[in-house]
Amino acid sequence: MIDLSFILQALIAFGAFQAVFLSFIFFTRKKGGLPDRFLALFLSIEGITLIERLLAETKLIESFPHLLGISYPINFIKPPILFLMTLAIIHPKFKLKPKHVYHAIPFVMMLLMNIPFYGMAATDKLAYVANFISYVPAYSSFDFWFFISFYLYIGTYLWLSIVKLKSFQQHVKNNRHANWYYSVLRLYFIGLSVGFIYYLIRPSGWVEIPLFNLISMLVMTFLIQSIAYNFITKNNLFNSHTSPVLADVDKRTKDVKIIRDKLEVEKVFLDDTLTLASFSESLDLSKKYVSDLINQRLGYTFREAINYYRVEEAKKMIHDGNREEHGLIQIGMKSGFNNKVSFYRTFKRFTGKSPSEYAEMTLSESKT
Repeated sequence: MIDLSFILQALIAFGAFQAVFLSFIFFTRKKGGLPDRFLALFLSIEGITLIERLLAETKLIESFPHLLGISYPINFIKPPILFLMTLAIIHPKFKLKPKHVYHAIPFVMMLLMNIPFYGMAATDKLAYVANFISYVPAYSSFDFWFFISFYLYIGTYLWLSIVKLKSFQQHVKNNRHANWYYSVLRLYFIGLSVGFIYYLIRPSGWVEIPLFNLISMLVMTFLIQSIAYNFITKNNLFNSHTSPVLADVDKRTKDVKIIRDKLEVEKVFLDDTLTLASFSESLDLSKKYVSDLINQRLGYTFREAINYYRVEEAKKMIHDGNREEHGLIQIGMKSGFNNKVSFYRTFKRFTGKSPSEYAEMTLSESKT
């Protein structure tokens, strides 16, 4: 029977070397921008960390003792990288500034603190790490609170990144880069939270999971696999040329409100001759800009958005009992459709039912 730990180690090894390979690809891409560079750094750190931890788990580290401790300081630069990557995705013109160097202070401090360890003899390093792996700190120890602060340090950066991306999505719904990265960070945050909870209760002795280290490494491997999958299936993942050019967020917010008022208050969609050109002209905005706003904020093309509001108007008239006063065809015409076929086809596409089926359903619900 194959040992479960061996299978996990094989999967982690594959993920580790894949991370290193992908980091090389993202570093060397000619069309890559800052998001590419940050993603490459993140993958490099994860690859190095997984390789070192895997060597420690399999005891192979005894053949390469001086590799011990390499990943520890660089993990302190990973959270700022994730945060800066967020800024680079949501701000196409984002550039690194001198003030961003402050994010590297924890990394520099940990690097300096580890200098004595790097100077140890190979046998001393192995003994130190072996003791560290089996060591369970007590609640009263400094080590426990130090690791708690490390989790909080990473968690804070992740939380800030997620909040910024969520705010961005409220203005731009279908930016594939931002949506993908938001999902990745949420998964990362969930994995981090599970690790934090386990570390928090471990000193109590209530829970002991022998393979927890391998499982946590496997979670990161799956995260790397998701990045690899997106890269293989959509190799322009961070190609800036595929991202929409975004105007100032405040202006976009105001213009979206104007568009919504035109549609929801003035009900301009009731005009069956309405076009993107005439609608944009009434707003004194360019067709491309209006189309982009509707597409990004509402998730529809202009024509789909107009048809959506027309169907909603028809549904309202049916709910209000206007079917008795007007036939369904007349309701469609009053909602902005210019022919029966278009009305029936569009209504069914948005509701899953024909107008007559929807009317019967509404009548049945009103009787119960």
